[in-house]
Amino acid sequence: MTTANSMKAPSRGSIIAFRLLTAAIIVGAAIVGGIGFAGSYDSLKELAKNKGFGKLSYFLPVGVDAGIIVLLGLDLWLTRMKIPMPLMRQTAWILTVATIYFNANAGVPDPTVANPYPSLLDDPLAVAMHSVLPLLFVATVEAARHAVRRLAHLAEDTSMDKVRASRWVLDPLRTFGLWRRMRLWEITSYAKALLRERERLVYLYRLRARYGSQRKAPVEVTLPLRLNDYGEPLPPPPLTEREETEQAEAEARERTRKSERKARKRQDREARAAEEQKRREVEREAREARERAEREAREAAREAHELQLARLAAESETRLCEAREAARLEGEALEREARIEAERHAREEARRMEKELARVGSTEPREAARSTSRTSQVPPRETRDGTVGASVSGGSRTATSQSWGTPSREALKAQREAAELYAASLILADSRPTSEAFGALYGLGETWGGNRLRQAAKQLESDAEFRSRAEKLSLEQLLASNAGRHTP
Repeated sequence: MTTANSMKAPSRGSIIAFRLLTAAIIVGAAIVGGIGFAGSYDSLKELAKNKGFGKLSYFLPVGVDAGIIVLLGLDLWLTRMKIPMPLMRQTAWILTVATIYFNANAGVPDPTVANPYPSLLDDPLAVAMHSVLPLLFVATVEAARHAVRRLAHLAEDTSMDKVRASRWVLDPLRTFGLWRRMRLWEITSYAKALLRERERLVYLYRLRARYGSQRKAPVEVTLPLRLNDYGEPLPPPPLTEREETEQAEAEARERTRKSERKARKRQDREARAAEEQKRREVEREAREARERAEREAREAAREAHELQLARLAAESETRLCEAREAARLEGEALEREARIEAERHAREEARRMEKELARVGSTEPREAARSTSRTSQVPPRETRDGTVGASVSGGSRTATSQSWGTPSREALKAQREAAELYAASLILADSRPTSEAFGALYGLGETWGGNRLRQAAKQLESDAEFRSRAEKLSLEQLLASNAGRHTP
């Protein structure tokens, strides 16, 4: 089991110390390897010269020592590329043995008369001293190779843990069985092997407690023990009768608790459903009450609106009657004024004509003047649309003036303005006459009537004051016509 101390993250100080230690090891290994390589180089060079290599004696040490590094590096590269070649590593080991042997032979003393054939045993100290330096170089290279393989995950840890010596002393028989199973089934971890041994013993003792002995137990219970000897993991151990009874009671209690929980959940769901139904009914009643209140409010508003419309209609009828009466009175006043103005104008015209006749001395103009005076004294009549015929009287006056002389420019302008205002009132009342009928109303031609109608339409669109006067005149005509229809 992993403890809290093993799970604790390393501190910053320990990380820095480990990094410094790693750097120191790398530097020291490089120095030691360099010293070993230098010593091996000198020894092999002298040995090659003595053996007659000549100039090649400078390259032989490099070829042997550098070959070890190259072959080990090539072995790592091939392993990384998933095409391992054990011959590379074996050749590197052969070169390692060769460089150590060559350096050891460099410590052999020179042949003398007393000892013409010296051997490695003649001077063991010199042989050992010459062998130390290549051993340093080879050990450094192998350590670097091992570190690279592990860091690059090129080699699996197949080393097997050792069994503690104290266990061999305290329980030699079971320890031998543990060691045997570790070797047979390649259990490299001692802790894992202990765990499996403990499970086996627990299973065995529970089996004996349940059935008395392993022989009395059924085959299906003892079979896992047999299979465990071949590396098969054990199932849960068998229970005793008491444990089975307790387990059955516990399962019954658990089933009872589950059924109670289900019943409580069902009751809670039913209660929530009842509350939800009640809430929906309350909301529905509240919605219906709101709808009834809204309908009643709309009905009350509609009745109030109808009452207000009736009141407004009564007020409008009253104002319309008052407007009709006022229009009638105003029309009578205008009629009297027009009659007075026509009589005055006729008298002035008669006096002027008498003066003209007296000056000319003709009797026919005097008779025409008297007939004109009689015509001017005829009271104005009301037209079919209810308007007073002042415009017609004006037209008669214009015709009379035309028969006796050319009218003034101001009179023509006033006549055009009055005709355009009257035409605009007819246009607003949707009673637009034809050009010929409107010109004949003033005793003039179709062209003059068409011009007045077009000019009235333009002024209605561009002149607000003119439009207001035309609307007022149209309303007066409407009131006058309604008063004439309602008069018994």
